[in-house]
Amino acid sequence: MSATQSYTAEDIWNALGREPIVSEWLDVEQKTIDQFADATRDWNWLHIDPERATLEGPADGTIAHGFWTISMLSHFMRSTPAWQYPDGVQYVLNYGLDRVRLMAPVPVGGRIRDRMQVVKVRGAGENRFVIKTRHTIEVEGEKKPAMVAESLGMLVYPSQDESPA
Repeated sequence: MSATQSYTAEDIWNALGREPIVSEWLDVEQKTIDQFADATRDWNWLHIDPERATLEGPADGTIAHGFWTISMLSHFMRSTPAWQYPDGVQYVLNYGLDRVRLMAPVPVGGRIRDRMQVVKVRGAGENRFVIKTRHTIEVEGEKKPAMVAESLGMLVYPSQDESPA
């Protein structure tokens, strides 16, 4: 797609594809969860105290914060080669989340991956499009997903009178 053309939602659909894309597995490490706890000031023992979590928690040890799991959507989208934005995009903004359901704990020491699928594309002004993507976060060895969420991203293309960078 050229930066001097007018884009349509159908162009975006065709560039992104409609089939699910599955990321690589990501190790859930205690050090990462501890860093997230420090960054968010959420030092709940379920996340940072392996001994107590093993004795009293819902899993066989510490579990990731729900918000950590949500935040990994950015990682999965940027690190999955098959999930790249169409040519000509000037930038992409996080436009928010629609539905988020945290359905099962993410155990520290386990691995997760994301099954991503575009479910909607709509115009949002001149050369702007909002894409809605369904994310299913799977825990290795578990049947029930840890999370199902719909994220929104705004793709912005250069305006007709701008030249590409």
